Amino acid sequence: MIYILYLTELLLYVCFSFLMGAFLLQLIPKNKKPAIYVPKRGVQLSILGIVFFSLMPVVYLIFMIQENIGLSLTVQNVFSSFEVGQAWTFTLIISIFFYIFVSIFPVFKNKRYALIALVFTVCLIFTLSWAGHSASLTKAAGFVYHAIHFLAVSIWVGILLVVSWLSKNKENWLPFLKWFSPIALICFLLTILTGFMMMTLVIEVKDYANSWVLNYGQALLIKHLIIVPMFFFAFINGFWVKKQLQKDLSFQPIPWAKAESVVLLLIFSATAILGQQPPAHGIDTTLKSNGMAPLFQYVYGGTIQTPVSVEFGLNAMNGLLFSLAAAFLILLLLSFIKKAPAILAFIMCLFFVISMYLALMLSI
Repeated sequence: MIYILYLTELLLYVCFSFLMGAFLLQLIPKNKKPAIYVPKRGVQLSILGIVFFSLMPVVYLIFMIQENIGLSLTVQNVFSSFEVGQAWTFTLIISIFFYIFVSIFPVFKNKRYALIALVFTVCLIFTLSWAGHSASLTKAAGFVYHAIHFLAVSIWVGILLVVSWLSKNKENWLPFLKWFSPIALICFLLTILTGFMMMTLVIEVKDYANSWVLNYGQALLIKHLIIVPMFFFAFINGFWVKKQLQKDLSFQPIPWAKAESVVLLLIFSATAILGQQPPAHGIDTTLKSNGMAPLFQYVYGGTIQTPVSVEFGLNAMNGLLFSLAAAFLILLLLSFIKKAPAILAFIMCLFFVISMYLALMLSI
């Protein structure tokens, strides 16, 4: 069931991003964006998806604790006493009104209605942030960090997702990049800053490497590794694509935008796994109660003693892997310069993550 939970968490992020991107783009003048067709049915399904996918953690919690006190009493307690249950109740109420609103009013023809729909989306993000890991550890700060983090990512990914997959052509791509590039940069910086602040609520910076022995730390590391090539894709799409379009009107930027959006979805996947792991603020305690991360155990192959203290060393194997990781980043950039297919750059991104991950694990 835990894998279903990971999948539904990922799809939940996609639904939020789609709604955010769809309604934000309705507020942008037509001459500053490509021609885009967003089906209303897609919006309705995304709202229903938020209701269904956000329910899964509640169902999982009920499934885990119902053996002791019975199903009926467990359901009652979860929805009345647990924040995750209370948050879902608010999510359901807001989503009902949201669904009715988008079904009745022409949200894609009137900017005022699109703005109201955007407010509904932001309210749902706040509701989800209320029940997040960070908010459970430190109420006010955790809620603020999570809400800003989620908003920034949803804006960045949402706009990119809708434009790259639902645009009819590359018309007005340069005017689009002119306003989207600085917004993407701001969202990226906010994501990094709030992500770091949320991480420090769970683990101390000095324990970052120690947390790799846990599932939480493994997911956090992989997420951070994916962010590195994501920065390269953002640079390509925000700077080099603009230069290329100015020189060559036949250049097709959409495949590169799609590649960046898929990399962002990989980050969502790591975040989905991360959000369902026990927080690692007590690494030794969590290790004793939950055991070592299977992936870490498989790659590392050794035993870990408590208190956990990860130390690094350089050898021929990890030195080669570090060199390969750097080479894959260079090849990512060269694939754009040499006008190779965007899929090749995406493959280089995957190879970088794999080689860098193995290099770090084999350095322990």
